[in-house]
Amino acid sequence: MRRLVVIACLSLAAAGLFTQLSSAAFTGSIAAPGNSITSDALHNYFSVSPGTDVRPGTSTAVAAGNVDGLSIDLGTVPSARNFSNVFRITNVSSATRTATLSLSSVPQAASALFASSSSTSVSLAAGASTTLSVTTSATVAGRGTGTLRLGLSGSSWLYRDYSFHVDEAPEAPGAPTGIQKPAGRIDLAWGASTTTTNLAGYDVYRSSGGAYTKLTATPQAALTYSDTATVDGTAYTYKIHAVSSGTPVLDSLDSTTVSVTADATAPGQATSITLTNGAGAGSAYVNSGNSSSISIAVALPAGSLTTDVVQLTATVGGTVTATHAGSAGAGTVNFNGVNVSGLGDGTLSLSVISTDLAGNVSSVRTITVTKDTVAPGAPTASYTDNNNVADVVAGAAEANASISVTKTAPAPSSGYSTTADGAGSYSVAVAIVNGKPNPPISVTYTITATDAAGNTSAVTTLVFSDTH
Repeated sequence: MRRLVVIACLSLAAAGLFTQLSSAAFTGSIAAPGNSITSDALHNYFSVSPGTDVRPGTSTAVAAGNVDGLSIDLGTVPSARNFSNVFRITNVSSATRTATLSLSSVPQAASALFASSSSTSVSLAAGASTTLSVTTSATVAGRGTGTLRLGLSGSSWLYRDYSFHVDEAPEAPGAPTGIQKPAGRIDLAWGASTTTTNLAGYDVYRSSGGAYTKLTATPQAALTYSDTATVDGTAYTYKIHAVSSGTPVLDSLDSTTVSVTADATAPGQATSITLTNGAGAGSAYVNSGNSSSISIAVALPAGSLTTDVVQLTATVGGTVTATHAGSAGAGTVNFNGVNVSGLGDGTLSLSVISTDLAGNVSSVRTITVTKDTVAPGAPTASYTDNNNVADVVAGAAEANASISVTKTAPAPSSGYSTTADGAGSYSVAVAIVNGKPNPPISVTYTITATDAAGNTSAVTTLVFSDTH
């Protein structure tokens, strides 16, 4: 190798003997000229440090790192809230600088703004600082993962992208209400959550004095729920959760609660029903005189409540109903002025039930009375003129009707009564009127028939010339 180098050098020297070289062929400088390159970075303008905000329910800061590499994790947020101090940004340059923000792919965050400007850009004088404020959404639930970009205004390449994460739970539902229903059922209803995106539905929880138990196997979309697995007389407290879809499944905070006692016990049966303004025989009939305003007394048993609703139903060829509040314990309630005139005649059924607030219904008690509003026909009448003994009025009327005979002339007036037989015939001795042939004495009687229901016929007037 050395031999080759020496030969090469000798060859070059020999070549120089035959070549005329100029003075510019070589230079004494050994330095080569170079290009000027300036490097820049976001940290030349801003510093970033984690703020004082912590993840809900923990002491862990929501931000970690610095301006060159920062991560933001708000953790699980149980309801929409504002994080006012996620990180602090400071202008470390010698001139006023404007910082910009943009958040992408995280709809669970309603806004990300500089606190001092309430905007996505802020101008900071040299040495000045502000904080990042993030407000989470009241309408979008679920897991949000995206990027927060912090940049220098006026530059398209001076920025840093920071990871951003939040698990936003749905907003709690509106206050529930509960209503007792028959057989111990309890019906619940509540207001919708304000969360509309990534909402799977609602879960219902119940307690009877201890821990809460979830009643719904899966979240339901409906805003109502019927609890049928109850024990009569037990007080239950309910709360509702809104639940997110996707992974992870996130529960809202508790709704307000409502307490309801299951009621499966029906009121007791009425102990008696009495028609108190009946007419006719035994005051047991409804007739033309009282059918537009009958009165019924209903005796209620012990355990009755003033919140019970007592219902009277009158039925014959149609139905009329009336209601009355129950009594406080054993007592009597009166239905007055019940109009059954529009119902048919016949056997009138009077039935009573009691219904409590839960809708439980007592067994029915029923009595029957006769409704008869048709008056008998006017009776026929004839006069038998006897000498020195009682005269006689006789005729035909409705079978078994009560007959009323009234002498209106000559004075004084007087009244007589009898009862028609099963065939409708009647006869009654009346006043002794000693008439005379010339001129005879005019005798006047009025006759009516009244049936068992107390309906009275039209008047029959009998005028006779008494000669004996």
